[in-house]
Amino acid sequence: MIIGVAITKETSWRGQQEEFSNVYNYDTSTEVTSEQVIDAVVTAEKGVFGSNVTFKNAKAYGPVDGTKLQNVMLKQKTLTGTGQVATGTVAAKELSIVVMYDTGRLNTRGGRIFFRKYLHVGRLQGTDEEGAKGNQPLNTTAKELVVTYANAIKNPVGVSGASLCDKQGRKLPVNTTGRILPNMHTRQFRR
Repeated sequence: MIIGVAITKETSWRGQQEEFSNVYNYDTSTEVTSEQVIDAVVTAEKGVFGSNVTFKNAKAYGPVDGTKLQNVMLKQKTLTGTGQVATGTVAAKELSIVVMYDTGRLNTRGGRIFFRKYLHVGRLQGTDEEGAKGNQPLNTTAKELVVTYANAIKNPVGVSGASLCDKQGRKLPVNTTGRILPNMHTRQFRR
């Protein structure tokens, strides 16, 4: 079954609290519970997000690959706490780190199709003023945290039988690893 997991976070931006989410789809075996997947993804996200980002709630729903009538809420969970990056440079809130996975597929024009995750981390580990503004590449310490996150969400730690996929259930190739773009990119909170 393909389940969707949405993790909602909150940070202050332009004088108000702004909520934003990252959504993940997983191909799961029948033994995996939605709560196990939620817990693994939240743990991975907290390791890369700054302490100025508060975790609000998580939702799991599915089957994503079924009909609208079949797609039901499986689990809702209130989250507590903040990201774990407590020191370092506060990043511009509208900037995000981009993690890309090569899907191994090509579009109709022969270009590679990438699966992307945009992370409004809020704070970068280390003292990278220009990187936090998007003017310079991210520092090594910040990149290492994101690489750990990228590996942890592909196959959630401690959850055997769950692998990252798209809404149609197409899994990433086995040897694919997350590639982090060198600079932060502007990305709206809501699309």
